[in-house]
Amino acid sequence: MSPKPLRRKTVAMRPWDWSFPSPPVAHREVLSARPTGPTARPPLLMVHGVAHGAWCFEEHWVPTAAERGWPAYAVSLRGHGGSGGARHLRRTLTRDYVHDVLQAITELPEPPVLIGHSLGALVAQLVAERYPLRGLVLLTPAPMHSALGALAAIARDRPTDFLGAVVGRTLSMEPDILFEGLDAATAREYSDRTGTESPFVQWELLLRRRVGPVRCPVLVVGVPGDRLVRPADVRRTAAAYGVEPVWFPGMGHDVMLDTGWDRVLDTVLEFAADLPAWGSAPLR
Repeated sequence: MSPKPLRRKTVAMRPWDWSFPSPPVAHREVLSARPTGPTARPPLLMVHGVAHGAWCFEEHWVPTAAERGWPAYAVSLRGHGGSGGARHLRRTLTRDYVHDVLQAITELPEPPVLIGHSLGALVAQLVAERYPLRGLVLLTPAPMHSALGALAAIARDRPTDFLGAVVGRTLSMEPDILFEGLDAATAREYSDRTGTESPFVQWELLLRRRVGPVRCPVLVVGVPGDRLVRPADVRRTAAAYGVEPVWFPGMGHDVMLDTGWDRVLDTVLEFAADLPAWGSAPLR
């Protein structure tokens, strides 16, 4: 009989975290909205991507989800939105963002459905291997298998943006990169609300990472015309979890803000509503 494959345990804190803990931040911004009445539904915790903040989910998704009976939360990673840590953002690592999300989870009443966008989707996967979630939603996810292909595409299409990222500047968050369907004024307003990103975190996107085990159902969402994450990378992410991605043509990278955000949210809430009762799903 062949031996069973070894599986890494789901452990929130590992020796490296104890030996070299993430620096604390003075304040962690978590924006929230709750249903007006009692609900048996698990909380939704949303994690933003490069240079964004919790505001990008508060605009539509957080209040709408709460109106439909879901306790909804969005966290700003350190150095973003209203969270502390801006002074040390240039020294921040991805592991610090993982720490931020784990800390936010400990403040929730029960394990959440974790929703990550772009870089936030990569962070969400690193959290999911450490913490038993109800479900995992990856929106236009930055690839765990390295973003070298995406960087090559940016170098081809936007060489100035590529060179800036190489020397540590934040990737461009111009409206035409983030949106397809929004009117120009609204797209510009959202684009202007984006900030800066840690150069180390951007460089870490080029690393090839292994994640696992993720022991919860996974939903992967992509857009065919994404100018930051290649559709091939979205398909590869979905394949790693044995699922098919759900595509939303005619939208840009920021699916929670672009025209059609409500259709994407509908898909996410349908996925969350179909999740098995806590503790009844088989281990993956």
